[in-house]
Amino acid sequence: MGLCVCGRMGIKSILLIVLLFFVCGTAFGADPVPAASANTKELVSPGGSKKAFTFSKDLEVEFLMSAGPRKDELDWSIAGSTAGTNPDVLSELAWTSVDSYQITLANRSRFRRHIYCRTLFDYAWVQDGTVRDSDYDGDSHTLEWSRSISESTGDEMWDFSTGIGYAFIMIDNRLLVAPMVGLSFNKQNLRIRNGDQVVSTRSPAPAVGPLSSQLNSTYFARWFGPWIGCDLLYRMGKQHPDYLAMQFGLSAELHYADYYGEGNWNLRSDLGHPKSFEHDAEGYGICISGEWRIGLTPRWNLNLTANYQYWDTGTGTDRKFLAAGGTAVTLLNGVTWSSSSFMVGASYQF
Repeated sequence: MGLCVCGRMGIKSILLIVLLFFVCGTAFGADPVPAASANTKELVSPGGSKKAFTFSKDLEVEFLMSAGPRKDELDWSIAGSTAGTNPDVLSELAWTSVDSYQITLANRSRFRRHIYCRTLFDYAWVQDGTVRDSDYDGDSHTLEWSRSISESTGDEMWDFSTGIGYAFIMIDNRLLVAPMVGLSFNKQNLRIRNGDQVVSTRSPAPAVGPLSSQLNSTYFARWFGPWIGCDLLYRMGKQHPDYLAMQFGLSAELHYADYYGEGNWNLRSDLGHPKSFEHDAEGYGICISGEWRIGLTPRWNLNLTANYQYWDTGTGTDRKFLAAGGTAVTLLNGVTWSSSSFMVGASYQF
């Protein structure tokens, strides 16, 4: 799932992506299976019936539904000035151990033998999480004068990704390698509730103790952009007289990300509402997914999937909207987001 492209990420990143794409394409550029024999690759089961269990068909379509636990972490900080000084970290927000239940709908298709595409949609309900909000007077996270610890519950996250590529089929029609390009959109809606002030050395930090019961601040993060990657699928030898026993898959993607974040600090009377501030930056994402598919019937399969993604931005802009009117701008030091999930589901293939 990916590296970064275009924007302000630099010429070295662009050249690296181009090189990766051509390496994927040329390394497997020769299709060892003659076209004339591609559609006839079938084996006869002990019972005498023929079932194709390799990548020999011209058309394959698979739909998947799965569900499972997901864990996310998101962190961002701002400096005291647009130059990144006074201090270098003025305020930092860190969401940790954000636990969710996720449902995934996906489609994977191959037609005209070599045209390969897949689409994925994730939706996750946030169940629990912790957020730390710290403010500093000194550089390098020193002279902390305010810290609160709150819960992050009752919101949602979702992901959408689609891509297309060219499938190279080899090793007796059992291995599929597909370099791909695509587009993705990821969003995290995070809420801050039930907080406690644990450090307070000066105003305007609240006194140590529980924060107002009216605390209901929100922050949403959006990552959008293109990606390049590669899918590998391997089908094992037939272990049942009528259907495929197992398939293993690995996907890797490198993403360019246009990042936008928006917060509503509902207890801050000096900031505007419902938009208190916004963030803009550019970055990249790396996404990896592993799959184990077990045949249950000639059409139905049990799917086990593990996913991991890591996203990071460079410096950007933090823009506050003041209640009295006008804006205040400072440096966004960067945003990091990581997510992992383990999914169990069923797929139908025809």
